[in-house]
Amino acid sequence: MPENENMPDSTTPDATTDATTDATTDTAAQTPEKAQTTQPNDKGPKDGEPEQPEQKVDTTAKAAKTDKPKASRPTHPEPVHSTSDRSETLRRVDGREMRLAVGNSPFPVEQTEAWERFEEAMGRPLWGRYLYEDEGKPVAAIALYRYEMGGQTFLWAKHGPVWLKEQSPEREAHLRRLLRAVVKERDRSVRFIRMHARYRDTDLRELLSTITYDRTYVIDLVPKTPEKMAAVMPKDGRRAVKRAERVAREAGCTISDETGLSREEFDKVYEVLRETAERDGFKPHDAEVYWTMLTALGEKNARLFVLRKDGVPHAWDLILTSGKDSVAYYGASSNESRTFRGAEALDWWAACTLAQEGYRGLDLMGAGSTRVPSLYTVGQYKKRYAQHVTEVDGAWDVPVSRVIYSGMATAKRLRDALRARRGSREH
Repeated sequence: MPENENMPDSTTPDATTDATTDATTDTAAQTPEKAQTTQPNDKGPKDGEPEQPEQKVDTTAKAAKTDKPKASRPTHPEPVHSTSDRSETLRRVDGREMRLAVGNSPFPVEQTEAWERFEEAMGRPLWGRYLYEDEGKPVAAIALYRYEMGGQTFLWAKHGPVWLKEQSPEREAHLRRLLRAVVKERDRSVRFIRMHARYRDTDLRELLSTITYDRTYVIDLVPKTPEKMAAVMPKDGRRAVKRAERVAREAGCTISDETGLSREEFDKVYEVLRETAERDGFKPHDAEVYWTMLTALGEKNARLFVLRKDGVPHAWDLILTSGKDSVAYYGASSNESRTFRGAEALDWWAACTLAQEGYRGLDLMGAGSTRVPSLYTVGQYKKRYAQHVTEVDGAWDVPVSRVIYSGMATAKRLRDALRARRGSREH
């Protein structure tokens, strides 16, 4: 990964320099929130079992049985939300039920219970998990977290919903309609929902803050060996990684998995990001954010790969994993590392390591598109690793309170205009 952060809600200048427009509130790379860490159990004791014939029992045993506390039956089960025009419904569930519904389907880490630990640690509790179902069969799953921006509340379903059955424009629109109804019923303070969609529609708005991506490059890890992986890459990519390996080795660089490093050592690694940010013109999050992500997600879902020269860190990748998929979430490199192609050597080493561990792809998180032209430059670096671009669902804002959301959008446009005017005067 190049020496920048280019994930959606990465630390771009727009996403970090203005506290009123930063949906991440200078905390996480993609900042979801959490509102309820415990979910009511909607399953009670079994009903309708055939009545057994009366039997004589010892009175002592009978008394003991009587004293045994009975399982409580929920008095207020979660409602099922529906509309008269479609068969699909929306139902609130707990983590276990969502996990069972998903099964072995590919699931982004941001929609898992592991991500909830990170958000909880950052002070953003889960707002709710929901299953979108058709005749009781799960079609999509979504987890939403509560956010604040400029004093206004919104919900964020990072890389959600996750579709388990056919994804269509009609289903996407219907799910959003049901979600808006749920939000209005549960929490009138929520102004909009940030979620992903494949199909454009009239209720979708461009993000008020941060950036998204709808195209990316994924390194194919299925071939497993470096030779076979390089063989399915573009020709210039094969040459680039071989050259980077050689130059970094000749410079005396070492690369290793440092996931379990101490906080003291991590702070030294973090300093590389400060240099990256100053060079590339963005404001990084505090070290605590990255450290919390690494430790809260744990080794199963978060890895830290570091390139060092003479024991000094010069480049690092923070990679998140879920199932057989991996994502290069954050990366940084020093100015000096450019002289020995440190970032390229590190990215390739990380990809090869994950391939050996059985992962099937490493998502480099974003490439330029008509919607997000600002990612064009980093996309030029990433395109060397894959023969083709991968289309993904981009994030959108879905207004719940259209009037208030319109006011927020107008205020942002004014701030952007003032910022641009100040910038032109400075130059």
